[in-house]
Amino acid sequence: MCFGGGSSSGTKYQYYINSNGQTVAGETGLPQAAIDQGYTTVADWQYAEQNAVNDKSYKQTQDISDKQNAYNEKVLQYTKDTDAETKKQSQEQSDRQTTWDQGRAKLLSEGQQKVNDAFAQFTPDYFKGYTDKYLAQAADDIAYQKLPAQKQMAFGLARRGVIDSQSGINQAGVISEEEGRALAKSTQDATDSTNALRSKVSNAKSNLLGEVLSAESIGSPIAAGTTAGVTTNLDTTSKAISGVTNSAGDVTASISGVPTVSTVSNIFGGALSAAGSYLGGTQAAAGLNRYNTALSGTGLSGTNPFGK
Repeated sequence: MCFGGGSSSGTKYQYYINSNGQTVAGETGLPQAAIDQGYTTVADWQYAEQNAVNDKSYKQTQDISDKQNAYNEKVLQYTKDTDAETKKQSQEQSDRQTTWDQGRAKLLSEGQQKVNDAFAQFTPDYFKGYTDKYLAQAADDIAYQKLPAQKQMAFGLARRGVIDSQSGINQAGVISEEEGRALAKSTQDATDSTNALRSKVSNAKSNLLGEVLSAESIGSPIAAGTTAGVTTNLDTTSKAISGVTNSAGDVTASISGVPTVSTVSNIFGGALSAAGSYLGGTQAAAGLNRYNTALSGTGLSGTNPFGK
């Protein structure tokens, strides 16, 4: 509420009644809000209003800034938390990968060692023993055939009365030559048989080692996403490798280390046949010589066998 009035300075004043019911003088044109707040001049009121606007604007700006800062803090914290979680997950996956790789490598090494252990018996001495057994069996067989051949040869020589002659000695030498050739062939056969056994052992071992490697590689090269998953996969790999290594004993047992000697039968047959032909020819020649001597009148007491 206002009442008219004035002043000698030219600025017009009037009376107002404020919100407390008091009568106060103030510059004309002041709004009731200015009177109620104790302002008496328009300039003071406008200044106050401007400050109020500025304060409000500042407060709004500050409020926006505070909210932005708070949001930025949340974003920063979220980023930090996310980075930390990412690093944590990456480290955990790295640890699982290390466990997986080292576990597989250990299982592979153990599997290979078990195969090597199963084949450890096949040493150079083992193969030498195999060769010696082969030669011993072959020599026994040759000797078994030689004895009756010598007896048959001696009987034939004795029957023809030339057992102590040079021809008898020569024919006995033929037996020794045949024996030497048979032993030489057996030596080569023993070498071939040993090499075949060595190749069989090597191939069997290589096959098992290849199966161990395949068993180790059945899983993904990337570790599972959980520790429990890695443990389960390693257990699966272990069982697969064990399935191979457990058969190594059966494989080595199936490889025969006992030589099978295929000696040629009737080794000395040729020598006996040749000796028979030789002795027959010698005997025939001796008879012919006796006949010619008799025919010439110098043999058979000078009697011609034909009576002439």
